[in-house]
Amino acid sequence: TILAVVSGLTLAGASAISHDLYASVIMHGHATEGKEVTVSKIASIGLGIVAVLLGLIFEKQNVAFIVALTFSVAASANFPVLVLSMFWGGLTTRGAVIGGTIGLLMSVIMVVLSKAVWVQSFGFQAEIFPFAYPALFSVPAAFIFSWLFSILDNSPRAAEERAAYEAQAIRSETGLGAEGAASH
Repeated sequence: TILAVVSGLTLAGASAISHDLYASVIMHGHATEGKEVTVSKIASIGLGIVAVLLGLIFEKQNVAFIVALTFSVAASANFPVLVLSMFWGGLTTRGAVIGGTIGLLMSVIMVVLSKAVWVQSFGFQAEIFPFAYPALFSVPAAFIFSWLFSILDNSPRAAEERAAYEAQAIRSETGLGAEGAASH
């Protein structure tokens, strides 16, 4: 089971790096499949090295805080963007990226500053953030900043995104218009 989880996470990470970051962001959609596979292999090795180094660094530590970190990150970075994208037509890419990033950063920073990491792992006398689970603060912040930066976004792209919301909502909720295969 552990091998399946580790291999799945490695595959997902390498895929995200090679396809999402390299092919889509760096190469702007003009990467060859062969180059993507090469980047994926290099990313797998890099992720493995990072995992081994982190394992050595935290060898004698109680890493139970990682559970809190994963749920906090999911609740803070993903949940607000998903909910707003499904139920609010005013969400823009800028608002989603900024809100999700703020939720992510707040949750990671607050977990690091909490007792589980700051005191028990790093050995400081007292924690800076007094709560074990930061989602109470980071989730509302992600919602607020997603909303704020979406309503402040007056770019032409934001207007296109707002105009396309209703058709996307109908398609996502009913499946109408999703019958045919898409070419990539």
